Amino acid sequence: MKITQGQLIASLLSLTGRLPLWACRLLGRSVGYLLWLFPNRSRKTTRTNITLCFPELSEKEKNTLVFESLQHTGMLVFEMAAIWHRPYSWLEQRVTAINNLHLFDQAQTAGKGLIVLLPHVGNWEVFSRYIPAVSNGMGLYEPPQLPELEALIKKSREKTGAQLVPTNPRGVAALLKHLRKGGTTCILPDQVPNLKDRGGVYSDFFGHPAYTMTLVTQLYQRTGSTILGATAKRVSGGFEVTFYEASDAIYSEDAVTSANAVNQLVEQCVRDMPEQYQWEYKRFRRGPEGSKKIY
Repeated sequence: MKITQGQLIASLLSLTGRLPLWACRLLGRSVGYLLWLFPNRSRKTTRTNITLCFPELSEKEKNTLVFESLQHTGMLVFEMAAIWHRPYSWLEQRVTAINNLHLFDQAQTAGKGLIVLLPHVGNWEVFSRYIPAVSNGMGLYEPPQLPELEALIKKSREKTGAQLVPTNPRGVAALLKHLRKGGTTCILPDQVPNLKDRGGVYSDFFGHPAYTMTLVTQLYQRTGSTILGATAKRVSGGFEVTFYEASDAIYSEDAVTSANAVNQLVEQCVRDMPEQYQWEYKRFRRGPEGSKKIY
C-alpha cells in the first residue's frame, strides 16, 4: 500500500510528539541548522524579511538573526507535535510564567467577549490548549492542505474544550454569537488575507505596506469585545506567556486606523523576541498595485 506524504508526516509527528521537550527542541535546532547551511526558500525569505524590517542591523547581525530564526522555526514544528499529543497537564507544567494575567482576568470579568491576537511569535499553538482550559473558547478553523493532518490537529485543539467553526460565513456568524455571549476567540493577525475576499487593507508594518486583515475590526464593531495580544515565548524548560494591552486606536471604526494599531501590537511582540518570529512567512507578498515584488 502506498504511503502518502501526509501519512508520513503525521506518523513522524506522532513519534516525535512523544519525546521530551528538550529532545523536540534539539531536533528542531538540527533542522534549523540544515536550513541555514543549504540554500532553500525558507532561508531566502527569512533573510529578505529581516533585511526589510531591520535595515539598521549590520550584515553580521542579520546573519545571526536569520540563523536563530531558522532554529526557532525548526523547534516550533516539533514542539507543536508534543503539544498535539500530550495531555494538557503536560503543557500546564511547562508554562513557567504568565505576565500581565490581570489583563486577561479583567477582560473575562467584563463579560463583553475577548479577542486574543496571536502573532506568529514563539509558539502560538500553546494557546490552542491554554485558552479553552481557562475560558469559553471558540476558534475559526481552516483544514490543512494535507488532509491526514486534519484529524490530528482538530483532535488536539478540542481536547480542552475548544469549539472549532469553519472559516466561512456560517462559522463567522457562530463566532459573533459566541463573542456576544462573553466568549473568547484567538486570531492570528499577521496572516495575509485573500484579495478576492476584500478582507484587508494596506497598513504599515515595520515601515512597509502590508496587506492586513480587517476581521479583527469587524468582530469588534459587531460585538464590542475587548482585544488583547498574547505570546508564548520559548524559554528554558517551557514557555513564558505574556498578555499585551492594545492601544485605543485598535477600536477605531476606521479600518486602516484599526489595522495600523493591530500591526503596531504585532511589532511590539516581535521586537520583544525577534529571533522567535516566523520570518520565513511571506508577510509582504501582496503589495499595493504597481509596487515592486519583494520575493
